[in-house]
This record gives sequence, structure tokens and C-alpha cells, in this order.
Amino acid sequence: MVDRKSRTRAEQAQALEEWADRVDASELRQADTETLREIAALAKRRAEVDEDLTAAIRSARRAHRSWAEIGAMLVVSKQAAHREYAPRIST
Repeated sequence: MVDRKSRTRAEQAQALEEWADRVDASELRQADTETLREIAALAKRRAEVDEDLTAAIRSARRAHRSWAEIGAMLVVSKQAAHREYAPRIST
């Protein structure tokens, strides 16, 4: 097994290589990573949507739209909208 106490990537890579040299191929099993890849893809999309949403809210505020209006579009209270997005758009 790989030494989990390794600190650097180089040390981790070395430990993994050493483990791979010792492992018996008959003990290995194929891993289905499709569901994990789907999670990673969705997380990336969510981050992109969050960035787009923040930009849209910034534009709305510059157009003098109220936090109550923005909250209504987000289906949250004006306070919740302000608390979540005001710090993000202050730049």
C-alpha cells in the first residue's frame, strides 16, 4: 500500500511506484470511475454557473435593481441574497 505519511508529491509518487512494483496483478480489480467523473464534471459546471450568477447579480446591482428583486429571482429573501452575494460583488 502507498505510505499515506508521505509529504511531497514526489514522495507520494515514489511510494506509489514502489507499491506498484510489489503488487500482485491478480489482486487488482478494475474500478468504475464514471460516477466520480460525473461528479467532477457537475462540480465544474456548478462553479461556472456560480460565476455567471455572481456576474449577473453584479450587473443587476449596477442597474440599480434592489436586493428584494434579486432575492425574488433567486427564490430567497432579500436578506439572504444580500448576505450571500454582497461580499462577492463588492469588487
